[in-house]
Amino acid sequence: MSDNVIEIRTPFHEFEAGFNVIIELITPGTRVLDLGCGTGTLLSRLRDEKDVEGCGVELDQEKVIRCIERGIRVMTLDLDQGLEGFPDLSYEYVVLSRTLQQLMNPEALVKEMLRVGSKSIITFPNFGNWKVMFEYVWSGKTPVSGTHPHPWYNTPDIHRLTINDFRSFVKQIGARIEKEIFILHNQPRTQMFWPNRRAEWGCCLISAY
Repeated sequence: MSDNVIEIRTPFHEFEAGFNVIIELITPGTRVLDLGCGTGTLLSRLRDEKDVEGCGVELDQEKVIRCIERGIRVMTLDLDQGLEGFPDLSYEYVVLSRTLQQLMNPEALVKEMLRVGSKSIITFPNFGNWKVMFEYVWSGKTPVSGTHPHPWYNTPDIHRLTINDFRSFVKQIGARIEKEIFILHNQPRTQMFWPNRRAEWGCCLISAY
């Protein structure tokens, strides 16, 4: 296996597999804020595997209860309202997994993430993938795929973005990308030829200048 490939055994869109990529990026013993933490799976693994002090943010009350049952500290908060209650640089990492495209104002939240954390980790489905684009051009309809599984009228996605879109976005808000991981056929790679057209998912570690 190439040195640029991180082994993964189950589909990236399944949370357990996708979290492996994020966990690899996080230094043991640090503080992590997980935005849209769901039932607390990522924070539970980080606590057990990397001795991380974690806190989650989740709006769904059933998921909040599940976090509490797991012993995960969690706050109920609408991400589109920002992170006003969190002090500057109170966490080493702020994580936003598979949620960026669902926000009303992603720019405002990512800027808040960079204020609250020293580094931010963001994962998102790549709308620029050639299969997705081919379906759009060939059928003339909004694509439905593994990375975009919902029809246009029933999708939580508000903004569909590409790898190149995200790179330009990070530069525009005055931040920088420290590391990129591209996922193709469930294999995360730190290097890839033409990722904007080939990658199915993007995972980026970013920080403020």
